[in-house]
Amino acid sequence: MALGLVESEEDEQQRREAAEEAAAVMGLRIRRAPVISEALYLWPENVPSWNLFQAMSTQWMVGMAGATGLSYPGVEVVMRKARVKRRDEERIFHEIQCMERATLSAWREKTDGK
Repeated sequence: MALGLVESEEDEQQRREAAEEAAAVMGLRIRRAPVISEALYLWPENVPSWNLFQAMSTQWMVGMAGATGLSYPGVEVVMRKARVKRRDEERIFHEIQCMERATLSAWREKTDGK
């Protein structure tokens, strides 16, 4: 997900149509290689944390070197708006931090060309 390799079919279709329209304006036609993607499986117990992490896509702190992490006050707002139960807050917050670190690591690898 962090590398932009996972998107819904609807998002993919919209992106392709926008690119084709832009190319057509210049008299070009886009040829695409077939895309082979692997399914992303998520354990049911991780769905709430994943959904919250996705809802926080606008909460990234960005500096001169790129994203530095999530805005934790923003994370709290999203969790409150999603009505996360108090007993689940700490666990979900730690799970979101794991996804945050993994995302930052993937972005660094992509930037460094690894």
